[in-house]
Amino acid sequence: MKIQLLVLFTGVLLGAGMPLALPRSGPTNLASELGATPCPDIAEVPASDSLRTLELPQFGVAIAIPENFRTRTLPDGTVEILDPGTFEVLHCVEQGGRAIAPRGMYSFRIRSLPNPANLALPDFLRQQGEADPSAQPGNLDAIPVLITRPEPGYTVRAWFKSPDSQTVIVLAESCDCELEYDDMRLWLQRTRPLP
Repeated sequence: MKIQLLVLFTGVLLGAGMPLALPRSGPTNLASELGATPCPDIAEVPASDSLRTLELPQFGVAIAIPENFRTRTLPDGTVEILDPGTFEVLHCVEQGGRAIAPRGMYSFRIRSLPNPANLALPDFLRQQGEADPSAQPGNLDAIPVLITRPEPGYTVRAWFKSPDSQTVIVLAESCDCELEYDDMRLWLQRTRPLP
């Protein structure tokens, strides 16, 4: 399934069979990194057919996600949704383990970006360096959305303004596979604004 750039890079490293260790604060010792306990070789777990609702008031949305998927909040407030296998591997790496088995990776992330100037979405995307001449319109319960797919096509994003227009919410689906605009449209169909 799918990832943000860091996780994409992680997937490339794992796919090449290279050890993975997340950065730690303070000095590191390469010998101790290589001696870290290997993380279990957990394959990507398919999405369950049944869905559960994940309410994210900090972003003003609720999303129906596969019941077996796991979530975690990153230090910058981004919420990441992962299949259980990917979740366990990343958790192991964060605890000091090393992942060496090649595997595909997927993530779906939700974050907000400040928009104090209340820029229109096309202007905001240009400001973020996400100018995509092939950007496609979408909607989320009548909220205008722009869907972008930067080359090489391993990430697709949906951008929309929060009700207060002071932030832009970004849904990002990333994978070590090709993604299309319709992949994000499926997530938009599963997303609704909170009252």
